[in-house]
Amino acid sequence: MNGGGVPLAAPPSTRLSSVAATVLRQCRNTPELKRAHAALLVRGFPLPAASPSLLRTAVSHAALHPSGDLRYVFFLLLFSLPAVSPSPACSAAAAVRFLCNTVIRGLAKRPRLPGALSRSSLIFRRMARAGVSPSGFSFTFLLQACAGGSLGPGSALGIQLHGAAVKNGVLLGDVCARNSLIRFYSSCGAMEEARRVFDEAGAGGIDVVSWNSLIDGCLNNGDVAGALLLFDRMPERNTVSWNSMVTGLVRNGRLDAARCLFDGMTERNLVSWTVMISGYTQSGQPKEALSLFREMQLVHRELNTSAIVSALSAASQMGSLNHGQWIHAYVRRKRVRMEPSLSTAIVGMYANCGSIELAMQLFQGFKPPEKDLSTYTAAIFGLAMNGHGGEALQLFEQMRSEGLEPDRVSYLAVLCGCNHMGWVDRGFYYFHSMVDEDGIAAELDHYACMVDLLGRAGHLKEAVEFISSMPVEPDNVIWRSLLNACRIHGDAELGRRVGEFLIESDRLHDGPYIALSNILVECKNMGSAERVRQTMRSRSIRREPGFSSIEVNGVFHEFAAGDKSHEKTGEIYRKWEEIAGEIRRFGYAAETRGIGFECEEEEKEIIIGYHSEKLAIAFGFIITEDGSPLRIVKNIRICGDCHNAMKLISMVFKRKVVVRDRKRFHHFEVGTCSCMDYW
Repeated sequence: MNGGGVPLAAPPSTRLSSVAATVLRQCRNTPELKRAHAALLVRGFPLPAASPSLLRTAVSHAALHPSGDLRYVFFLLLFSLPAVSPSPACSAAAAVRFLCNTVIRGLAKRPRLPGALSRSSLIFRRMARAGVSPSGFSFTFLLQACAGGSLGPGSALGIQLHGAAVKNGVLLGDVCARNSLIRFYSSCGAMEEARRVFDEAGAGGIDVVSWNSLIDGCLNNGDVAGALLLFDRMPERNTVSWNSMVTGLVRNGRLDAARCLFDGMTERNLVSWTVMISGYTQSGQPKEALSLFREMQLVHRELNTSAIVSALSAASQMGSLNHGQWIHAYVRRKRVRMEPSLSTAIVGMYANCGSIELAMQLFQGFKPPEKDLSTYTAAIFGLAMNGHGGEALQLFEQMRSEGLEPDRVSYLAVLCGCNHMGWVDRGFYYFHSMVDEDGIAAELDHYACMVDLLGRAGHLKEAVEFISSMPVEPDNVIWRSLLNACRIHGDAELGRRVGEFLIESDRLHDGPYIALSNILVECKNMGSAERVRQTMRSRSIRREPGFSSIEVNGVFHEFAAGDKSHEKTGEIYRKWEEIAGEIRRFGYAAETRGIGFECEEEEKEIIIGYHSEKLAIAFGFIITEDGSPLRIVKNIRICGDCHNAMKLISMVFKRKVVVRDRKRFHHFEVGTCSCMDYW
């Protein structure tokens, strides 16, 4: 007050600071912070000295929330914060430290963000220049950024941080920083350094997270034995310890050991079950995956999306429509949130079980937030595999018109569509579009698809020229495609050269021996065919046994050629003879020219007459209602004789027959096949 008792007015700078502080104090998220900051800048108000303390909530949202803006808050910290006193007792310095740590943490959580590591380092140096000493959290978050960033720069910075942490005494009392250092060295493959950091701490300086981090490092670097030894030495284990060990064993292909650990767990959470189910699915053991998924449902009332996706993938592998429909019904009943990964798995399951109409109906019903590029790709693959090449190409173009940029996998799907339809010109159009327009480098899968397209269309010379022009070395898959084309089109000379090359370069694969032998048999060169088979026997190469399965009421019944192990064997064989007798009346005659045995034609007919898919069909006739569709899954390519038989069965008995072989689907209806006899 002055002498007359009138209050003195606050200085203008104080009033401005007060107004700015009031505005910033109300910010709770990124949009509010941006609007407030813009309003202050427009009015010429600088950020007040107290702003670091006022910005905690808004900066945390911007740095850590999915809807935040890391780029904005990074530049805000770098250029707009007021200077603070470096005194340890200064609350503003503590607030600046918190803000910097939060932004570094946000950048560490997004390692794929361009420049994330360099920006984290810049914020760290900004703290040092401002005289704000780093805390244990500063080192923890920055080491996380180093572990997730590019190996070269991340490694160099992490080693420097290790030295700085030792110099500042951070590791003496901060177990979180020590654990981050262990994880950093593990991510770089420097397990000796990781163990040294672990051992230097002593029993009092480590916790269960330290053990878990070192075990993770061993597993990620392929040292399964070392991880198991550490796991056995752990003074205490939590669920994360068990899950880490199971995950590492699965990742290293030790499914049996992982299952033993899983079965020994006293407490399992959703992650435990999901890891095992996913491991079985990815290792091609779908029956075990679905069985475990059933058990999981009995224990957990609510299942997570990852487990559901893995179970759908398992049903897809088996071609089990019953299991797939049951899982889909669970999703609907529990109103599971439809994410792109889940919609992709559902579309893929129905397509891979031969229900392409239902797959596409569901696909069209999914809205853009529920589906993405992977969902489109699954639908395109499904259409291609089920003989709808034109629709596959239309969907690919629709996908592009909606602004989705195709990747290498979606281009592979559309090339498969062209391949299954024999569309050579369209195939090359999309191949060149991928390489020249979208700048996607062709990989061996794409080249193999193009060679198969040319070869099956009869352009064998062009296929050889295409292989010669490839900028990468062709693999055995490409040569096997060419060999198969030689078999289809009867080019014995080229087939002989390719086959002889393959049985030396791909000695352990049974396919080249069989294909070459069949080519020689079909051109009546029985002596050479027998020599190929002798070579196969001398090398102990066993032919992959063909088998077919049919699902009835959720149970799979599996048959091999000439199989007599089924409890209904006698009835099955009698039923097939009955079916064969009927279709012979409509022109069926066994196709025996590919059989290389020196035996009578009647014996050849017996050999080919009891192929696995025929036995599966006969069983289906016995066990299912008249007129119902029959779905067969076969592990190898369907032969020409069985293909002809299935067409006649669909016509004579008025039943739809769906056969999924190694290459594609065959939908037999009214005497025709969806492949149009082009497979």
